[in-house]
Amino acid sequence: MLTLEEISEALSMPFEGDGTILISGPSEPKTAKKNQLALAMDESFLSELKFGYARVALLLEGTDWKGLGLKGALFVKRSRYAIAQINSLFEESFDEWEGIHHSALISDKIKIGVNVSIGPFSFISSEVEIGKNCLIGSHVFVGKGVIIGDSAIIQAGTRIGPNVVIGTGFRCHQNVVIGSDGFSFVSPAPGGVEQARKEGSLIGVEQVSHYVRIPSLGSVIIGDDVEIGAGSIIDRGTLEHTKVGNGTKLDNLVHLAHNVSIGENCLLCGQVGIAGSSKIGDRVVLGGQVGVADHISIGCDSIVAGKSGVSSNVPKGRFMMGNPAIKIENNIASYKSFRKLPKILKKIEYLEQEVLRKK
Repeated sequence: MLTLEEISEALSMPFEGDGTILISGPSEPKTAKKNQLALAMDESFLSELKFGYARVALLLEGTDWKGLGLKGALFVKRSRYAIAQINSLFEESFDEWEGIHHSALISDKIKIGVNVSIGPFSFISSEVEIGKNCLIGSHVFVGKGVIIGDSAIIQAGTRIGPNVVIGTGFRCHQNVVIGSDGFSFVSPAPGGVEQARKEGSLIGVEQVSHYVRIPSLGSVIIGDDVEIGAGSIIDRGTLEHTKVGNGTKLDNLVHLAHNVSIGENCLLCGQVGIAGSSKIGDRVVLGGQVGVADHISIGCDSIVAGKSGVSSNVPKGRFMMGNPAIKIENNIASYKSFRKLPKILKKIEYLEQEVLRKK
C-alpha cells in the first residue's frame, strides 16, 4: 500500500489533508472501502461518496474536499488522464515467476538481455534477440529471427512468426498472432474476383478451377510503445513488411492483413478489419467493427465511426460514418431523409389519388 503523500509525489499530483493515510488502490466512490482512493473527478460522482467508506478521493482542482467529509484528497485537471496515472501506479504484474521457467524450450542460439522472465511451456526459436526487462508469459511461441525490444510484456498464448521486429515498451495480451500468412490466392486462369473487379461483371467466373497460394515472404515491423489486444492477428507481408507505427494501440480481435501500414498513435477499436495493402495515417481512430477495403488510404487525423465500411480513399482530417463511409454530416443528413421516406411516400400516394380522382 502507498500513503496519500507517496502517491502525490509519484504522480506529481497536489494533495491536501492527512498524507499518512494508507491506500490499497482506486475504486468507484459508491463501493470504495476505508483504505481505497475514491475516483470522483466528475460532479456526478461526488454525491456517490456518501454511499462508500472512502476517507480520501481523487478530485478536480477547486473541489471542497472538507465539505465532502473526507480526510484528504488528490487534485487533478484532466480526469481521464488521471485514471491512467492512478491505475498504472497500482497495476500488478501478471507473472508468477522470475527468470526462465524450467519447462520453457529455448534455443542456445539466441541473445537475451538481463532481467528477462519466460513462462512455462514457451518456445523460443534460434537467432532470436530479446531485450532487457521483458516478461514473456506461458505457452508463447517466438519464431526464428525475431527481435523483441526492451521492456516488452507478452502474455500467454501469443504466437510470433519468423523475422518479426518489435520495438521497446511493447505490450501484447493473450492469444495474439503476429506474422501469420497473408490471405493471398490466385487462380491459374483469369476470372472470378479479378474479373469482377476489373470489368464489374461475373462473366468468366466458371473458368476458376482452383486457387494457388501466394506465399508471404515479408514479415511484420512493430514500433515502440505499441499495445495489441487479446485475439488480434497481424499478417506478414507478401513481399514488403506489414507495419504498425510507434504508439499505436489495437483493441481485442483486430485483424491487419498483409502489407497493411498503420501510422503512429492510432487507435483501432474492437473487431476492426483492414484488408491487404491499405495505408492508415498518423493519429487515426477507427471505431468498433470498422471495415477497410484493400488498397485504401486513410489520411492522418481522421476518425471513422463504428460499423462503417471504408471502400474509397479518405482525405486527411475527415470524420467518416456509414457504409459506404461518407462525411459524418452527409451521413446524418441522409439518415434524416431516409426517416422521412414513409411520410413522403404517403404524400405521393395521396397526390396520385387526387390526380386520378380529378380525371
